[in-house]
Amino acid sequence: MSDFESYGGLTSQTGSVGGGGDGNRHDDDRGIFFPEFDEWARVNKAILKTTTRAKIGKDGIEEQITIDIDFNDGAWRPSSTIIANAELPKKGDTHPTISGCTLDTLSITNFNNQPDHFRCTLNYKYPQVQIDGGGGGGSGGNGEVTPLDEPFLINFTPQISNQLLAKDLDNKPIQNVNGEPYEWFTTKVRLDGVCTWNQFNWDQEDSEKWTNVINKDTWEVGDYKFASETVLLNYVVGNLRFYTDSDGQRVKYYEMTAGISVNNEKWSTEGKIDIRSQGSFYYADLASTTKLPRDYSAGRIKYDLDAFGGLASQDINEPTTTPTFDTFRVYELKKFSFVDI
Repeated sequence: MSDFESYGGLTSQTGSVGGGGDGNRHDDDRGIFFPEFDEWARVNKAILKTTTRAKIGKDGIEEQITIDIDFNDGAWRPSSTIIANAELPKKGDTHPTISGCTLDTLSITNFNNQPDHFRCTLNYKYPQVQIDGGGGGGSGGNGEVTPLDEPFLINFTPQISNQLLAKDLDNKPIQNVNGEPYEWFTTKVRLDGVCTWNQFNWDQEDSEKWTNVINKDTWEVGDYKFASETVLLNYVVGNLRFYTDSDGQRVKYYEMTAGISVNNEKWSTEGKIDIRSQGSFYYADLASTTKLPRDYSAGRIKYDLDAFGGLASQDINEPTTTPTFDTFRVYELKKFSFVDI
């Protein structure tokens, strides 16, 4: 399912911008800006999301229409295959709803460096109209620097732990001549980070689905790049903020924060983890219901278990050299698309 599935009245059946009926239905086409392009998207199973920004400046009306085109298939394709699409408007074409307003520029880029997700930006101008007084909300018009231009940044904090070292850098076991291991510890560092950025829109309900999630694919955002399954997303929150543009109008945006933990050895395999099969007791045989050991004077020791709950080692004081593991799926793998910059 698309990440655009919950945009209410802004989506049609395929995700293209539309009237959306009562805000819960997405099966009509009222309000779709480019119905021919929408039909092409349906045929090619692409998901669209459209947003608009309008501005009344000294030269008249300007509007920016942004179309996100998400094939959601992981396949690479050049931006030129989209911009050359015959159903997309061309420079000089009339605005889909405003007579006389024409397309000034059109550009397409990969969104957050994702190979199957494109962002198409169409800038329309209507300089013939002069407006007396007032102004419209917007951001970044006429080269204006706004909070939306702030870069995506991560502030990392190292989490340091000690780990028993079994072998040295030459792969030599750290033990004495009798095979007894020396207790020599090494430092292991995990990076926890807080991401900050600003974006135009955020649905607060999305904070619920972006938690305990691992990046399914390589995640490239801003100046950062992480391999697949190395970033655990703990939370994402957006706080509503406002700034005043060059025309004195108040513009809303969201100040975003996300908590991540980075493990370059990967957090999981397909969201699954393996835990060594151990317990504080074991059974003597398959038919037995008696828990062993009965004497806990030595303390509660973790015993390696076989597949039937029995002792996996012949010596209760020594762990087995071939332990078994229990597998659990604890992480959800997703294509990271919560950053919209």
